[in-house]
Amino acid sequence: MAERDRPMVRHAVAQPFIALLLLLYSSTTHSFASTRTACKRSLQQTISAHSKYQNNNFNSTSVISRRSSITSSIAIASSCFFFPQLSSSAADIEGATTKEPQQSRASVTIPLQYEPKLCAYTVSYVVGDTKFGAIVDTGSPFLVVPQTSCRPDYKWGCYRAEESQPSGLEPTYERFVGNEGMMEWREGKFSFPDSISNLSNFESLFPQSSSMIFGVVSESLLDGTGGLFLGLVKETNSWIRPSFLGQSDVSAFSVDLRQREGLNKSLTLFGGIRQPDNPSRSPSHAITLVRDLNKRFGDATIHYVGVASSLIVNGYNLATTSRRSKIYVIFDTGCSGMSISTSLFNERYSIARERKENNLWGNVELQFNTASGGVTSLNAKKPLTTTLDDRPWGKKLDGHLIVLGLAFLEGHEMTVDIDNDKIWFD
Repeated sequence: MAERDRPMVRHAVAQPFIALLLLLYSSTTHSFASTRTACKRSLQQTISAHSKYQNNNFNSTSVISRRSSITSSIAIASSCFFFPQLSSSAADIEGATTKEPQQSRASVTIPLQYEPKLCAYTVSYVVGDTKFGAIVDTGSPFLVVPQTSCRPDYKWGCYRAEESQPSGLEPTYERFVGNEGMMEWREGKFSFPDSISNLSNFESLFPQSSSMIFGVVSESLLDGTGGLFLGLVKETNSWIRPSFLGQSDVSAFSVDLRQREGLNKSLTLFGGIRQPDNPSRSPSHAITLVRDLNKRFGDATIHYVGVASSLIVNGYNLATTSRRSKIYVIFDTGCSGMSISTSLFNERYSIARERKENNLWGNVELQFNTASGGVTSLNAKKPLTTTLDDRPWGKKLDGHLIVLGLAFLEGHEMTVDIDNDKIWFD
């Protein structure tokens, strides 16, 4: 698969000092950790590097940028570190369906397709009259299509300008990891492909489906690490271009990555009205989402962020949330492993050296306090782990930042109640 023949999946970038670790520990079977990046794109992409933002906060263009003292990096191929079980049943869902969950809330369920070469789950949708494929991404906000040359070997969709019209919004300048280019904003009809058994449900969730604003990703952004995501972050700062879910009446969604006989893994979008603290919508094991990254630290996208009470690595309590220092965790299906603050990575390295451990990130557990006073945990074995800038949006965090990807989410159904700022895992 040529580089631009895939939706955007961030290639791994290893720091020289991490590469040195591999040499130092090459004699062990499981040498210090995977240095290959687990995430597909910088967090800056999730808020779109509009020229206004870039001028005001240029240094935030890549949340996975290394410390300024490191000026060179080594690009290596990304590979999967988790192996989802794929259903073998002939009864798998083939297309989009609708279902009536509790309280008869309108919903639409779309099957997810696992792409081994991308280490990611993809979803299909139609813009204009053309079907597109993209990575389902809870870490970015936009509906986008690729501006490609419509080559027969390109499987992710062929953009045709005649199937849409100008949106009236000015183009924006974007920076996705190492690529830079323009994003044109257009509007056109939108749908999920194949059969939808109850059309009224879709129309209820997407009343603007006949005229949805979407971005056309330029070929310069598609080169190398550039590519395509269907963003599920609904809320952003007002000057950001319209998000995909911001143009809908979707109030919650679930990404179901459980293995169940006869059923595909799926994305379900739910409608409904705001019902604060309704127990029927937020179970006892729900985690409260916070907006600190947006309100205090300059993140123009309101990511789905929880505060972990502790981070435990190989049985050692590496970090604990306190009043003055919090562990902020972004739940991101567009990321395959884990990315953490550089300072926390360095602390972990020092502890592992002192304890003479054979694996830097062998067994990783994050614990969260639930809304009902309980504790819930997410775990992963040997997740690919990379570093994040300690100032991802220009302001230093009073704590640590972790981006948590599929290594932790695989096998769970993750439900995000957008209206009530809750997330839970089943």
